[in-house]
Amino acid sequence: MKRIVYYLLILVFPVASFMGCNTTSTSEEAGERLSLNFNENRTFKIAQFTDIHWKNDKVEECAGTTSIIRQVLEAEKPDLAVLTGDIVTGHPEAGWKAVTSIFVESGMKFAVVLGNHDDEAEWSRHQIFDFLETVPGFVGEKGPANVTGVGNYIIELKRPDTGYTSALLYFFDSNAYCEDKDISNYGWVEFDQIAWYREQSKHYTSENGDAAYPGLAFFHIPLPEYGIVAKDSARFGEFHEDVCSPKINTGLLAAFVEMKDVMGTFVGHDHVNNYIGMHKGVALAYGQSTGGYGDLPKGSRIIELFEGEHRFDTWVRTAEGTDLYYSYPAQTTE
Repeated sequence: MKRIVYYLLILVFPVASFMGCNTTSTSEEAGERLSLNFNENRTFKIAQFTDIHWKNDKVEECAGTTSIIRQVLEAEKPDLAVLTGDIVTGHPEAGWKAVTSIFVESGMKFAVVLGNHDDEAEWSRHQIFDFLETVPGFVGEKGPANVTGVGNYIIELKRPDTGYTSALLYFFDSNAYCEDKDISNYGWVEFDQIAWYREQSKHYTSENGDAAYPGLAFFHIPLPEYGIVAKDSARFGEFHEDVCSPKINTGLLAAFVEMKDVMGTFVGHDHVNNYIGMHKGVALAYGQSTGGYGDLPKGSRIIELFEGEHRFDTWVRTAEGTDLYYSYPAQTTE
């Protein structure tokens, strides 16, 4: 019965009109852009879910994961959920239908970037996004065909009263593995992806009278600079495993610093790290693992943006409540 209802939802509700969300979801290559609106109270709240590691045959684990996602959505009432990789690591069709149904049933808009494990089963990265594009509430896209990876895209956050862009959300495919293990085990955001970002950022800044919009970036595998932040006494949060970043640095953080728009990056991958810290003026943050291994309580990192300001607040939400409040750029904590 649930499966019938699910497919009826897909047939009845086109993605762009799901719950009247004022979302454009057509291809950027066609000259159209993805967009969402700030609230009337001039904020925009994001719930980051990472490393869900959904396997349908793990019934108890799946029930626990479903429960914590629903608790977070109910308690925080975010404007957008962002899933930052390693989402389905079992049978892909059954897993993706199960995970996305949580957000469909909650009436929640959601965006996705993929991790290193997501395409290890039968579905490729392209096939995963082919499925996602049929799901009500999904607001991402595959991104430019001539750029490495699947799921490089931008969501504009607009003022509801004027329709003008006020902030940007960048999404990157951090890819999976390096074929040459003498270079690195894990993959990275490649040069052409960074060139694409720089071109887009430059365009938006020019469009805004040479003033960079405030922005956030989401991807799965942490940057090498996360290892620097881990050793910083000002780091805020838990650090219980080595930073499993690529062993090569393509300069993504340098691009963020130079373009002056991205205030913070939000990743997953390392399940028992949930810290945040500043490096070169950019906040580098882990999400709170929603599934998978590790003794940290499962949950979500919440990010709240403020319209027209280069500022955000963030905290962790678990079944136990909220913790690890942090404000950018003040670096104040509670």
